[in-house]
Amino acid sequence: MNESRDQSTAVEEQWKRGLRISCSRFIRQVLWHQPGVSSDWVETLTEQLASIAEQHAGFADEMFGDWKIVSRAIDYLAMVHDGPWRGADWFKASLDVLIELAVPNTGLDADTAAFLPDLQRGIGQSLQTVPVDRNEMKLSDEDVSHVMTLRDAGEQFGLVSDLFDVCEKISHGEPLDESDRWILRLASNAAPFTRVVRKGN
Repeated sequence: MNESRDQSTAVEEQWKRGLRISCSRFIRQVLWHQPGVSSDWVETLTEQLASIAEQHAGFADEMFGDWKIVSRAIDYLAMVHDGPWRGADWFKASLDVLIELAVPNTGLDADTAAFLPDLQRGIGQSLQTVPVDRNEMKLSDEDVSHVMTLRDAGEQFGLVSDLFDVCEKISHGEPLDESDRWILRLASNAAPFTRVVRKGN
């Protein structure tokens, strides 16, 4: 019991240090062009924002085992922040929204869930602008073999070919229509049955 408590305390101390570093980086990036910024003010703001961020870290770690979700959200806020420092209230409100999206804690009805495909489309398009390491684009011999296997499956079964089209849309950040979502629903339902058969073989 004590060992488990010690481990939990160690993890908490780790994410507290990590979030403080993220908040310090955020403040320095946001305030770098503002004149008359003292180191004391930077330190005070860092502590204030770290206290806000800590409110999310425990839940993120509990749900996904990854408190760094909060740290990455802070880095994202630093990138989208524009103009003079908007204040701790802006930071808290913005971080609340990002963490709710990344680590959902609220049930949605049909009307609010209708916004999620818009998010998916925007995220997909944003990911297309991220530079890709050239090495990641290279295909190994094994990769090529898998591509050919998939090609053969697509040639043999039209539904598989349709699924490939949907995957291509997702990869390119293109919006999905109702027929695309229908294909995904079918594939999602087929996945567990396929796993059972493959494990049996």
